[in-house]
Amino acid sequence: MVKLKDVAASAGVSTATVSLVLNKKPGVNAKTREKVLRASRALGYTPNGIAQRLATQRSRTIGLIVTDIENPFFATVTKYLDESTKAAGYELIFEITNDDLETEENSIRDFIGKMVEGLVIVPTLRKLREDFSIFERLRALGIPCVFLTSYYPGHDCHCVMTDLEKGSYLITRHLIGLGHRDIVLLAPYDTRVVPAALRIAGFRRALRDGKCAFKDEMIVRCREPNFRNGYEKTASLIRRRKPDAIMAINDILALGAKRALNEAGYRVPDDIAVAGFDDVIFASISEVPLTTVKQDVPEMCRLAVQDLMALLALKDPYKTRFLFRSVRPELIVRASTTRMERAPA
Repeated sequence: MVKLKDVAASAGVSTATVSLVLNKKPGVNAKTREKVLRASRALGYTPNGIAQRLATQRSRTIGLIVTDIENPFFATVTKYLDESTKAAGYELIFEITNDDLETEENSIRDFIGKMVEGLVIVPTLRKLREDFSIFERLRALGIPCVFLTSYYPGHDCHCVMTDLEKGSYLITRHLIGLGHRDIVLLAPYDTRVVPAALRIAGFRRALRDGKCAFKDEMIVRCREPNFRNGYEKTASLIRRRKPDAIMAINDILALGAKRALNEAGYRVPDDIAVAGFDDVIFASISEVPLTTVKQDVPEMCRLAVQDLMALLALKDPYKTRFLFRSVRPELIVRASTTRMERAPA
């Protein structure tokens, strides 16, 4: 096995110089740096990551706690967060909570045991968190964390997320502009959770600005924000009445709604318009492409890692003001809310 001293001997420099070069530290001139890199490549030297971590007492790892990677939106979050952590010189490891608060706590404990240097947390959508003791433990240990896509009310934290209220407002005003008045929003069962509360706030504000009356029946609660619930809740809804439009807090719910409408014989958008949120890949490639709100996932992940790196550079990451970064949403209009142009026969 090739060792650091072998590279040093081949390059004719000290092991300290080799260490500086391979760890991308300053203090070595360009000619010597190239000589060390050439020797390292020629000998096939591979750094011993475990030994380095033991020596520096740093894991060089970031933990990601994510809700559900079956939803393409969160899979995309994981992908871009991995890219950003690698670019920062760290390794990403992740655990999935399946939108369960207890599992989230267990994941935080696991990551503490694995000596991660920092955490990125995607909060659960299913239920509002009221016990923050696990985050107090992170504070006591000096492990910084950044919340991504949402946060927990009542808990001070660094957070990067889309302006969800604005996004919901944009898509609701778009539907109102098309003449729709009876608009249904498919939302999580617990409407107190931040992503639901903000989307409902934007929905109601758009209705007010559009001189449309809000009724409680416009909010349809789904126990799980997935395709099956979108399908089942829509199928149940259209047995009772026919709304003008259905919008959902994510694209997967909206695609489930589209399936139910198609099976019931309704045409989208001629009979009922449908809109989602997130702009996952399936939104653009479905039979009737889905109008949605795009979240800038690469930018959110870049900012989250940037903020986490800044916190890691501090002696006490909890003695700084909490940063809240709001990323602008973009309305993407497709055929599910506007009639498709048909080619001449």
